[in-house]
Amino acid sequence: MPKTYLLTGATSGMGRAVAENLLAAGHRVLALVRAGSARQLPQGVEVALQADLADLPSLETALQGFTTPLDGVIYAAGILPGQSYTEMPLATLQEVFAINTLAPIVLLKHLQPNLQAGGCVVLFGSISGHKGSYDDAYAASKGAVHSLVRSLALKLAPAVRVVGIAPGMIEDTGMTAALVPGRLEHTRKLIPLGMGGHSADIAELVAFVLSPAAAFMTGAVLDINGGQYLRS
Repeated sequence: MPKTYLLTGATSGMGRAVAENLLAAGHRVLALVRAGSARQLPQGVEVALQADLADLPSLETALQGFTTPLDGVIYAAGILPGQSYTEMPLATLQEVFAINTLAPIVLLKHLQPNLQAGGCVVLFGSISGHKGSYDDAYAASKGAVHSLVRSLALKLAPAVRVVGIAPGMIEDTGMTAALVPGRLEHTRKLIPLGMGGHSADIAELVAFVLSPAAAFMTGAVLDINGGQYLRS
């Protein structure tokens, strides 16, 4: 049966692949986008909300009065500046935590009443949230997302499930494209499967998490990293 999902990050990379996958399966996909970026969405995605995720007061304003019933929320937006904490200006530090950590909290605070029984929330974390990163603030912001998954899973049960996705290196994203020369090849050598993942891999995992096949899953952060980082 077709479902209705609200998605952030749908204009590019992993979020775009998730949107296309859900559309292909016959679901309705609503997007939260920045003003002026709607033309970058896949055909068939509907613009439901316009806001800058780094501007939390404007996000709260945009969410006022949004009453569409939802079967799920997928937060795939994120920012990776690629800077150590010693290099990062305060404004960038605030932006990283606003987009990666605080915006999903604000979003779910307002959208919780919209979530239908049996619904699912999917939050994007990162391998860096487990093992750390050169980009310290990014790693910390994603580690916070992993904790948020566990907290919300307890709070929203039994009506709504909450699951995290922690990707490793995904080759066809803007984040990977911004890596310094040679970093991609170096990272591939650290991955036991000998390759990075692709956005389609993430989209398939999200589809599974949203499906009835994952009905007994909540509070988990799922690693998809080719074996680069293994947790006990």
